[in-house]
Amino acid sequence: MAPFISTSASKPRPAWHISNLTNFDIRFADSPANEVVIEATKNVTHSAQGGKFRKDATLMAAGPDSSAEEKQSFTLKRPSLLGLSSKWTEMRLVSNSSNKEHVEPPFRAFQVKASSVDQRLLVVPNRNMASYLKDIPDSVHLSNILLPGTHDSMAIYGFPFAQCQRQPLLTQLRAGIRVIDVRLAIVNGTTLTSFHGVINQKTLFSDILATLYAFLQSEEGKSECVIMSIKQEDFATNPAALFSQLVHDAIFGSSLAGNLKDKGIRKDTTGGEPLPPHSPTAAATSSSRSMWYLENRVPYLGQVRGKIILFSRFGDGTGWENGIEGMGIWNTRWPNSVIPGWNWDVKDTTFQSQDWYDIGSFSKAPEKFALATSTLITRPSPSDPTSQSHHIIPMSFASASTIPFALPSAVALGIGILQIGFAGVNARISQWALDILSSDNPSAAMLSPLSLPQPKVDANKGKKGPATADSNVNQTKSEGVKAAEQAPPDNRLTRISGWLLMDYYDSPGDMIRFLVELNFLNQRLGVQGVPLQAASEITSA
Repeated sequence: MAPFISTSASKPRPAWHISNLTNFDIRFADSPANEVVIEATKNVTHSAQGGKFRKDATLMAAGPDSSAEEKQSFTLKRPSLLGLSSKWTEMRLVSNSSNKEHVEPPFRAFQVKASSVDQRLLVVPNRNMASYLKDIPDSVHLSNILLPGTHDSMAIYGFPFAQCQRQPLLTQLRAGIRVIDVRLAIVNGTTLTSFHGVINQKTLFSDILATLYAFLQSEEGKSECVIMSIKQEDFATNPAALFSQLVHDAIFGSSLAGNLKDKGIRKDTTGGEPLPPHSPTAAATSSSRSMWYLENRVPYLGQVRGKIILFSRFGDGTGWENGIEGMGIWNTRWPNSVIPGWNWDVKDTTFQSQDWYDIGSFSKAPEKFALATSTLITRPSPSDPTSQSHHIIPMSFASASTIPFALPSAVALGIGILQIGFAGVNARISQWALDILSSDNPSAAMLSPLSLPQPKVDANKGKKGPATADSNVNQTKSEGVKAAEQAPPDNRLTRISGWLLMDYYDSPGDMIRFLVELNFLNQRLGVQGVPLQAASEITSA
C-alpha cells in the first residue's frame, strides 16, 4: 500500500487518512483542539496535531445530542503487545462514558502505519454478522453478492492433513459463513456422515440439517440463506445411486421435528454453542422440504431468505422429482486442480470456477491468493445488454493442500509467529479487502491481484478463461494495474462478488467481516443492483 504523496515542496506534515464506512457521521480528535467530522461513507485527510502523532485519539458518533454523543465516545487504544505496525491492526475502543456500564461501540476501528507521515484509520459498522443479508435488497441476484464460505466445512478432525476448520457449523453461520462445503460418506449401509477423504468427521448429516434448520428459523437467521454443496466422499466403495437416494430422503422424507428429536432443540450437535431459540411447535408442523431451494437456477436473494440452496456435486437426477432440475444447482464436472479454472452454465448464469489446490508447496501461497482473488473480479459493462441479462458468478477456493509441503494450515495461516514470518492466503485476503475498503479509488484496489505473479497455466491453457475477469491468469505485472491506470478509462464497472471458500476462516479474526463489508461498498459504488426487468421478476416469483 503506497503512502500518500505531498505536492508541497516542503517536508510533508504527518497526517491521518480516515475512511468512514458507517452510515452516520463520526468525529475524530487526536487532541481537544484538533477535531474533524468525517461524513458517512467519506474519506478525509487530517493533519496531526502539532506535527506529530499522539498516543491516543478519540472517535465518537457525531450527533446533535451531546449527552448521547458522550455515550458514543471512545478512546482508541493500540494493542499493548504488538503496537502499530505496517499491517492493519484492530484498535481497542474504550468507552468515555461517565458511568461505567458496558457500552457496545456502533463501529469497529482498524489502523495502519503506512509511513512515518501517514497513518490510516478505517471505521466500519459493528455489523451483526449473523444477519448481514437483511441489509441487502431482495432484488439483488446472488451472483452480485460476495458470500464467504468454508471449504470442507465439517473437517475439524485430522490435523495436520485432514483438518480444514476449527469451528463447528453454528459458529461458522453466526460468523457470516453463507456457503458450506459438505462431504459425506455412507456408514452402516444407510447413514450419511461427514468425511474428509477417509477421515470420519463424526457428524451425521441429520445433525448438520438440524443446525441449519434451527439457524434459518431463528430471529437472527431468518433473513439469511445458506448454499450447501454436497459431494460424495466414498464414491469408490458405495453406489452413487444409493448416496443420491439417501440425500433425497433426508430432504424429502423427514420433518423438522424428526431432525431435532432427542437433541433438546438447544444443542448444536456439531460441537458448538447452544442453537438459536427455536419453536418446538413450528418444528413439529413444518416440513423440511419448505426449507430448501431445489431449482437448477441461481436465485435472487428475496426468493431464498430462510432457505438452504442445494448445490449438488453428485447424482444424475434418478429418483428426484424433476430429475436434475429438482436437485438444486447441479454440476458434476469438476476438473482436478486445473489452472486457471473452468466455466460452466446454469440457465442464465455462468459459473467462473477456480479450485487449484495441488500447489506443490506453501511458498506458492502468494500465487494461490492472486488466483483466488482475481477470480472474484467481474467487470460487466452497463452499456452491454448481454452483460446485464446474463449473470456471472465466481466460485473460488482459497484452500490448497499438497502433502507434505503444503498442508492446509500452512497455506491458509502461513508460517511464523506474531507478525514475523511467511503470510498465508488468509492474511493476504484480509489485507487486500482492507486496502479496498480504505482506498480513495476502490475499483483500482480491487484490480490489484491482476498485477501479482499468477500460477503458470498448465494443460488447461488452451481453454477459454474466466468470462469477465480480463483474462486474469494471463496478466503480468506490466499488464496489470499499471496498464489499467495508464489506459484510457472504459465504462465497465468493477465488482467483487461470488463465493469464496476458505480453510481456517476464523484467522485473521475479522477477515469475514471485511469480505462482507465489500458488499456494502458495492452498494455505494452502484455495482450491486440489477436491471429493472430483473427486479420485477422477483415480485412475481
